[in-house]
This record gives sequence, structure tokens and C-alpha cells, in this order.
Amino acid sequence: MNRKTKAISLLSVLVLLVTLFVSPVYAGASDIDLGYNSYSNAVYLVNMDTGRVVYEKNADAKVYPASTTKIMSAAVALQLCHERGLDPKTTMVTVPDDIWDEFAGINISSVPLARGEILSMESLIYCMLLPSANEAASTVAAYFGRDYFIGLMNMKAQMLGCTGTHFTNPHGLYDPDHYTTAKDMYKIATWAIGVPGFYEIAQEYVYEIPETNKNYERSVVTTIYMQNPYTDYYTPYIKGIKTGTIDESGRCLVSTAEKNGMRFMLVLMGAPLETTSLIWEDSNSVFNETRQFYDLAFSGTKIVELLGDYTPVTEIPLKYGKGKDSLILYAEDNIQGLVDVDSDEDPVITYECELPETLNAPVESGQIIGKATVFADGYEVGKIDLVARETVEFSPFSRVMGFITDVITSVPAMIIFGLLFLFAILYVYYMLVLVKKQQHRKKKSGSRQ
Repeated sequence: MNRKTKAISLLSVLVLLVTLFVSPVYAGASDIDLGYNSYSNAVYLVNMDTGRVVYEKNADAKVYPASTTKIMSAAVALQLCHERGLDPKTTMVTVPDDIWDEFAGINISSVPLARGEILSMESLIYCMLLPSANEAASTVAAYFGRDYFIGLMNMKAQMLGCTGTHFTNPHGLYDPDHYTTAKDMYKIATWAIGVPGFYEIAQEYVYEIPETNKNYERSVVTTIYMQNPYTDYYTPYIKGIKTGTIDESGRCLVSTAEKNGMRFMLVLMGAPLETTSLIWEDSNSVFNETRQFYDLAFSGTKIVELLGDYTPVTEIPLKYGKGKDSLILYAEDNIQGLVDVDSDEDPVITYECELPETLNAPVESGQIIGKATVFADGYEVGKIDLVARETVEFSPFSRVMGFITDVITSVPAMIIFGLLFLFAILYVYYMLVLVKKQQHRKKKSGSRQ
């Protein structure tokens, strides 16, 4: 590796260390009852509009991700292109000659790609996310440097707060040290859909690979039959993202869905390998459960406004304000919450505020004064800035009086006042003693006469 390549690699690491996708707060367990018990080993269902967990089962348990691994590897590849100024459409990659050695004797998902075939980075990402081509994932990793690339995958997982994830390859074939959790995969997928280009690719059901030096133009189709309009599984509101299936993992699917003005993300890990008849006869178990969960979530929950942008949140003392000695703080933005559709009671809203120790005038309307974490029935639903909704002018008179008050109540002043008070007491005592002595002398003088 030459110096230029090392410098680029180091820069990429540094960029990935400081670049995080801003996402909603990862909420905790839910009190929403969907009335359904999952057949899958691990489940995590979250409303994307509010960050509210709707259902979870074994969300922190160790599972094998299979090809859902490609959510991370595809997103890392796209972000590396973005940070290095590479256009995935025009960045051409050559499939290594030894690409199939890794998969000898293994039945894998593939396009297949030919040794020495040249195609764009974008085409490789499509091959990874739609037909789940393992050789495409390995080709992408080889382009950036396989060990370096896998290291970035693990680094990104740690940056996203994943505590139960470790990757050893870019495609997801079984390795005992290649694992994740349903909750971690939610964090990874939430970040990935914000990487430029990723979500658009993940939602496609078909892609035409342009003619290459080894093959004519050909089509690849998604393994998510629910987003393919030409299958019996088609469910229009499903929006990606990635399937995964190996014996050790069972059937896995990370997906998003959008309907009725609401968005959800569902991570299903370890659905049964055998077919089930939960929704469709003799059908794929992970598609069955995905449809079941989304139908229950869309019909059983609703979004309500918990906080308006003119909702008063707290009050803070104000110094040197013209005609005001306190200021009411309001939420800067609206906050929505997810509740049971049959709920007829508004959630109880509470706050944890972060405010300055002192606030001095002048204050402008719209000025951010502090922050607050918002809870609905004890569940964290978001963080907001607290702002003033009025302008308060500076008062010189209040400043002078405040200065006098500050001087009078300062520690040195209190010491001086204490000493003066002590001196006054001593002086009074002295005067009393002196008067008493004088009275004693007069009394004694009168007695002699």
C-alpha cells in the first residue's frame, strides 16, 4: 500500500469516526399490546415517526444475521464513495480472479459475476441488495481492501451503539464470530437508510445490469417478494430493505413500511425455515410475520401530537429584564407520540430539562435557552430545544439594583457586615459597661457626702 492509499484510508477512518446519521432516540420496551406472539426468534418493531418501540422479543439476544449483513456492507461502501468523492455510477470495479475460491462447495446467492468482469460500484450494490449476491459483496470489500473494509463495518457498528454485533465477512455466510442482535440491526438499518443512495436501491424490485466486458445486459430481481408487483406476496406499502437466510440464522428480514401517514421498521430474525400458512398457503414464514406485524401496527396504533411548538414547558428566573423577573420557555418543535388506537386518555407528559444556571436579559423571541427530554407515560419520545416566545429588553435600573444586591449578598460583603455587626455589639457592650461604671462612681460619691 503506497503513501497516498494509506492517507486516503486513514482519512476515511477519521471521517467515519465523526460521521453519524442523526436518528430518533432509540426507545425502550413498549406497553402497546398488538395481541400477537411472534414465531421468530428475535423481533424489534419501531415506529419511525416517533422512535417508539411497538413490539420486541429477545431484541438483545445473539443471532446470526445471514445476508442482512449486506445492509452494513452496502451502506459502508456507499459512504466510502461519498467521502472519497467517488461516483458509484462511474466508479468501475473489477471482479477478482479468485472471487469464487471463498465459496467453493457452498450453495450461495449470486448473480453470478464472472472472474475479471468490470462493472460499476452502483451495479455491485444493486447485486448485493436485490439478489443478495455474495460474490458482489466480496468484490466490493476487495476493492477497498477486505480487512480494512470489515474493520470499518465493525467500527461503524460500535459508533452506532451496537453492543452485541461483530462482523467477520461482508456477506453474512455463517461464522461463529459473525453475529448481531435485532436491536443492533435496527440501529444499523436506521443509519443505512440515511446514507445517500442506499434507500433508493433497497426499495427497487428489479435492476438491469448494463452490458459488461464479460456479459450481455441482464436483470436481477429482489429477494423481497413483498415489494415485487409480479408475485403473490406483493404488499405495496413495503419499502425494502434486506432478506437473509442460512440454516444457522433461519429466515431474516429487515424492512420498512409506510401507510396512513405512519412509518415503521421491523427486524425479524430467525423465522422458521419451513413454510407456514399463517397468511398465504405454503408460504415464506418471514413474509407471513412481516405482513402480520405491519397489519397489526397500522390498524392498532395512531400518532397523536404530544407537544406543540407553543406548549409551555418550564419557567426560569430572569435577571435584569425590563418589567420581568422570570421567563416561560416553550418547545421549539412539535413532538408526536404513538399510542394504542383505542386509547381514550391523553398520555401524561413529563420533562427532564437542561437549563443554564442563570439567564440575563436581553432575550430575543425564538432564542434557544435550554433543552428537554420529553417522556410520555414514562417512555422517552424525543428531545427538544426550549425557546423564548417573547423579547425582553435589558433594564439598566434592574442591572444597577442587581449589582447592588450582588454586592450586598457577596461573601466579602457578608464578612464585612458580620464584622460590623460584631463591632456594634462590642461597642454597645462597652458603652453599657462604661455607663454602669459612671453610675457606680456617682453613687459612691453621693454616699460620701
